Amino acid sequence: MSASTVTQRTLGIALLCGSIVLSAAGQLGMKAGMLALHGGSAAGISAALEWTLGGLAAYGCSMLLWLGVLARYPLSYAYPLLGLSYALVYIGATHWHVLMEPATPLRTAGTVLIIAGVALVSATGETRRGQ
Repeated sequence: MSASTVTQRTLGIALLCGSIVLSAAGQLGMKAGMLALHGGSAAGISAALEWTLGGLAAYGCSMLLWLGVLARYPLSYAYPLLGLSYALVYIGATHWHVLMEPATPLRTAGTVLIIAGVALVSATGETRRGQ
């Protein structure tokens, strides 16, 4: 593998991972914002704006990185990998002290199945566009 190929592969993986993580962070931030909004106080509204705008910014950055992913990988390979963001959101929602949503056995099992599905898709290997 040439240095150029390794660099391109590394960039593609970084874009994909960044998009997945930022997408999950965006969802968690937007949810935190909506929870803060329920307080109704000026401080609650301020916190809601901060969390929501931060979440939207993370989600927007995720979409920009996703465009780089789409330029490098077939959609049928890359899109299922976004399922990892569901797992990250579930973990974040159930373990982050701001949200502390309940973790149930069925939701956990579903999340494990999503991760298994992502593993199956990624095991097929990616084919670069144009190959």
